[in-house]
Amino acid sequence: MDAGSLYEPVSPHWFYCKIIDSKETWIPFNSEDSQQLEEAYGSGKDCNGRVVSTDGGRYDVHLGERMRYAVYWDELASEVRRCTWFYKGDKDNKYVPYSESFSQVLEETYRLAVTLDEWKKKLESPNREIIILHNPKGNLYK
Repeated sequence: MDAGSLYEPVSPHWFYCKIIDSKETWIPFNSEDSQQLEEAYGSGKDCNGRVVSTDGGRYDVHLGERMRYAVYWDELASEVRRCTWFYKGDKDNKYVPYSESFSQVLEETYRLAVTLDEWKKKLESPNREIIILHNPKGNLYK
């Protein structure tokens, strides 16, 4: 078995951000809504103008904007992300998703590390931390 056959892309899950006690908290969509968002995202059609109903029709996600809006009441819109890579800060008790653009960089770096069997790759995260890919299990160390 060659190293290239070991690579499997990370499966995405969709999250939305809520402000709780003046702090950003990323909350996962349920599996059904996440799958529905992923199918709409991967449909090959332009995401701009695409709206996906979530939470039993109580919220609409505007895919191109990456925003979630309440349908029946006034509530601040919340950011939505297609998440594949996460970090946990020293003071965080929950994992936080990296931005979609940085997650793509991490995924490509991980794919190359697995297929070339070259580890200890260093990247700098958007918040200026150094990230090292150590092994094919996807473990990150800062």
